[in-house]
Amino acid sequence: MKRLTSTSVAALPPVVLGVELTIANHQGLRQSLRSTFGLNTRAINLRIDPSMDLIYLCESTLPSSLPCLSSLTRPGVVAVMLRSVRLEWHPETTHPIGRGTPTLAALESGSCFLTANGRKVSIASFSSRHVHPTRIVMEAQGRPNLLEYLRADSFTLEISGTNRRRLVRPLAFSAVLEFDEQMAPGAHA
Repeated sequence: MKRLTSTSVAALPPVVLGVELTIANHQGLRQSLRSTFGLNTRAINLRIDPSMDLIYLCESTLPSSLPCLSSLTRPGVVAVMLRSVRLEWHPETTHPIGRGTPTLAALESGSCFLTANGRKVSIASFSSRHVHPTRIVMEAQGRPNLLEYLRADSFTLEISGTNRRRLVRPLAFSAVLEFDEQMAPGAHA
């Protein structure tokens, strides 16, 4: 088994991946089910927890051929570890912040996942104490080796969780992930 050196991590700059994501505006789970399946309101209300209306999911499938990931194909890279994940929201100049403007403060909690080759791994999460209107810094979940996920032909980045309140408009934001590469002993960057 190859041993990784801590100096090999410090010598390399992080690999930075930025992804644009959008949480769709709230449509109401009960309304969606009623129109899709023709169920009556009473049956829906009896079976659905009210908190289900405050669940969100957004994801993006990305190719491993992105220029920012090109260093992962170098010989000698044996591991990729998550350094940090942050969500960033930038106000639109045409829509000033005000009543009804969706910001990251609408989110209560969330998790970040990577999926590739039929495998899914949780890499970071946040709770209400991490939430600010324009920025959320997520906490890494363990230190899994993400190399096989990021080297797959394509992988999916997912952010999902719960809202504090319903969104009246879509919420567009960026997820910025930073990764550390680890090289095999004797390999050169």
